[in-house]
Amino acid sequence: MKVKYFLLGLATVFALPAMAVKGIDDGSKFGTGEDSIRCLENLSMYQSYYKIKDYESAYASWKVVFDECPQAGGRTLYGNGAFLIVQKMMKAPAAEKQQWFDLLMKCYDQRIQYFGTDRKYSEAWIRGRQAVDYINYSGDAEMLGKVLPWLKQAVDHGMHNADADVINSYFQMLEKQYQSNPDVYRAGFIDEYLRVGDMLDKRILMADKQKDNYQLVRNNIDNIFSVSGAADCKTLEGVFASKVEAEKENSEALNKIIRVFRMAGCKDSDVYSTASIYSHQLNPTAQTAEGCAQRAIKQEKYAEAIAFYDEALQLEEVDSLKYDYAYAKAAILRQMGRYAESRSAAYQAISFKANEGDPYILIATMYADSNPFGDDKILAKTVYWAAVDKLEKAKSIDPECAESAQKLINAYRQHYPSKEDVFFKPELKPGTMFHIGGWINEDVRCRD
Repeated sequence: MKVKYFLLGLATVFALPAMAVKGIDDGSKFGTGEDSIRCLENLSMYQSYYKIKDYESAYASWKVVFDECPQAGGRTLYGNGAFLIVQKMMKAPAAEKQQWFDLLMKCYDQRIQYFGTDRKYSEAWIRGRQAVDYINYSGDAEMLGKVLPWLKQAVDHGMHNADADVINSYFQMLEKQYQSNPDVYRAGFIDEYLRVGDMLDKRILMADKQKDNYQLVRNNIDNIFSVSGAADCKTLEGVFASKVEAEKENSEALNKIIRVFRMAGCKDSDVYSTASIYSHQLNPTAQTAEGCAQRAIKQEKYAEAIAFYDEALQLEEVDSLKYDYAYAKAAILRQMGRYAESRSAAYQAISFKANEGDPYILIATMYADSNPFGDDKILAKTVYWAAVDKLEKAKSIDPECAESAQKLINAYRQHYPSKEDVFFKPELKPGTMFHIGGWINEDVRCRD
């Protein structure tokens, strides 16, 4: 009889449902009993709806998992969750947006709580993503003190592997900090520009599928820095003059300084040219050669400047920069009165950037300044026809120089041979071709 009652009691125990406990309460992945079943059901439904992009339905099930078993979906629960919350927030009335934003921040905080030690997406990475969303959706005018530490944490941890938009946001916030007190933050802002620039350059050199995104960020921080005010030439000289001398044997440090001065348009600076000379002696590059050329120009050592520009042309691989060096060389040669060589350098520049009009304008001014006909004042006027041909070419290919080209055209037309001149020079009959000799050595169409 005792055995009978014992077996009956045992059967009764096993017939009772297991105690229901949520995962958030017992620290387990799914919870226990009916709550574990509820967790698994909602996890499955959220994932299915999310996969077919039914985000409205996905959110309801996602929220159950988020609230009751926050470890069940792994780190993906939080990446997808942030997206779902943003979708809801964007559609919500203005009065409700703050509560959605608060939930978005909670999503990030909870991810850190449960998955902040993830080897690939650690707390630092999560903070970076949180900062970007805080900037985009908080509307907080005083956000700097909150997001800048998060962004710095993400960038310091990820370095060149930090997300491109996180690096971009970090530098934007640094610029805001700098503008709040330039005297206090100037040196740090410049140092971070150099450090972040190195990170981006390293990532760009990896040439992976994200290269273009990092290049856009590189271009953006260069632009931010160049217009920030920190890049004022006088300021930069005060910051870097002593550093150039201290780092005169360190080509890497010197090249960073050179880059800052180039970015700021401070190529006339003595600090820039000194850094270029030191670096050129250690490890010649196209940029250091250009810096040496700038120093030679200031000292009116034009032949030396031309030699440095020739070296820059040999070392450079980027056509747009080759154009700059060739055009600079052409301008120096014109100033020296070596017109034929100047024209050759101008055509060399055109070979690197065919849509630039300035080299044609340079050639035109040399034509107008020449007289290959000696005392024949009428034939001497034909150089203006040749000059205008070059100016018309400049106008046709480069809208940016069209106005300046047209001004010269209007001026040079005043010096065309007159009808009376043509009467005495039948070889200048309108519509026929006339050869201009000397260094110009070109055929031109005679005008009315």
